[in-house]
Amino acid sequence: MKHIRTLIADDEPAARARLVRLLAQDAEVELVGECRNGHEAVEAVNKHRPDLVFLDVQMPGLNGLDAVDRMPNDRMPFVVFVTAHDRYALKAFDVSAVDYLLKPYDDDRFFASLEKAKRHIDMKLNHRLTGRLMDLVREHMHAKSEHIEAFTIRDKGREHKVNVSDILYLQAEGNYLRLQLKDRHLLHRMTMNAVETELDPVRFLRIHRSYIVNRAHVRNARYSGNNEFIFSMANNERIVSGRSYKEQIAQALQEQHA
Repeated sequence: MKHIRTLIADDEPAARARLVRLLAQDAEVELVGECRNGHEAVEAVNKHRPDLVFLDVQMPGLNGLDAVDRMPNDRMPFVVFVTAHDRYALKAFDVSAVDYLLKPYDDDRFFASLEKAKRHIDMKLNHRLTGRLMDLVREHMHAKSEHIEAFTIRDKGREHKVNVSDILYLQAEGNYLRLQLKDRHLLHRMTMNAVETELDPVRFLRIHRSYIVNRAHVRNARYSGNNEFIFSMANNERIVSGRSYKEQIAQALQEQHA
C-alpha cells in the first residue's frame, strides 16, 4: 500500500483535530505532523518531506501563502489551502495550489479535495518513474550482459533469430510463449518461469502471470488503482498488470529511490 505523507498546518486546534479525524479514514494517508503556524509548517516540510500539506492561510507570525514562498523548491509538496476567507482563492492558485477548501466545508468536499491531490501525486510519481526507468534501460544497454540476447525460433521449417531488444512483450500461451514484435509475433516453446530466469531483469519486468514486458518499449506505466498498473506499449497496446504483482512492480519502478 502506498503512503501519502501528509502534513497539517492550522492555528485552530479544533480545525486541526477535524483534519486529523478525516485523514485517519483513508488508509493511504500517513500523517507526519501537525503545525500551528507558517513557521512550523516550513520547518516540518524541511524535516518530514511530505507529499501533501493541508495549509491554513490566516495564521499568526507567518501566513500560509508566505509559508509556501519559503518552502524549498526541491521539497515542495502539493498544497491544499484551507481558510474561511474566499478572498485568498486567486492568490492560492497563483502559487499552484492543488485545491482550495473554504471553511466551513463538509466531509464530501474534503474527500473530493483529497482525491484530487492523490491524482496530482500519482501523475508526478509516474512521470518521474517513467523517466528514470528509461534512463536505467539506456544505461544498461551499454553494459555487457550475461543474459540471453536472442531466441532461435523454428517456424514452418525455417529458423528465425529474434533479438530480445526487438521484443515488446512476452505472453504465455499454453506451453508456448508469444513473442510480440512491432509488426508480428512468433511462438516459442518455453514456459514463462523458465524464460524469466534467462531475461535481464533490468530490461524485462514480469507484470502478470502471463506477461513480461520489455521496459524499452513501455511508453508509460500508470497506477490505475485496485492494485493494478496499466502499461502502454510502443505498438499502442495496453496491458493491465496482475494484482498480485503490485508490490513487485512498484519496487521495480521505484529503483530511483534506492
